Amino acid sequence: MTHLVLTLVLLLSMAPETATPAPRVDDEIALARSAAPPQVSADATVMVLQDGQYVVGARGSNDVVCMVSRSRPGSREPICYDAEAARTILPMEIRRVELRLAGESSETIERIIAEGIGSGEFQLPRRPAMSYMMSSGQVLISGEGRNVGNWYPHLMLYWPYLRGAELGLQGKPSLQAGVVFDEGLPTAHLVIPVREFIDP
Repeated sequence: MTHLVLTLVLLLSMAPETATPAPRVDDEIALARSAAPPQVSADATVMVLQDGQYVVGARGSNDVVCMVSRSRPGSREPICYDAEAARTILPMEIRRVELRLAGESSETIERIIAEGIGSGEFQLPRRPAMSYMMSSGQVLISGEGRNVGNWYPHLMLYWPYLRGAELGLQGKPSLQAGVVFDEGLPTAHLVIPVREFIDP
């Protein structure tokens, strides 16, 4: 996540499946763009979910791509990817969501992603790649199926095989210093909380 799914698994437990109506395309575009400051997202391409698959909802003029991910039934996780993250991390995240919506288990999904990394279907970042998750419109679902609103606004730096000790982040995780998820794995990423949400 980092890829997003495993990060949020560590932040919240699994939620039961519930039906959620699809948002209007314009609303989804606005929500996706609220993941990052307007200087980043105003000219971004936006992917929207239609009939269980992501399609281009708005064509942008820079290399940033935004979407609303869905790691849980009923959740909404706006995220914008910089150029390198859009090239490498975004395809994995899209595949995860589409597989989950098709009814695949988390174990099967992560096996498919791992196999895709191994085969070269999915590429790892050649440099630290960043995504923005700063939207106040984020909706997370608890393990009991409750809407728990949003987490901290944050940035995510994808850095394959990164370990917290390399950054001096040893022992108990600290939100003040950042948290490394997927330590030592191809999908390792550093989560850095920031001060303010962005409203859709």
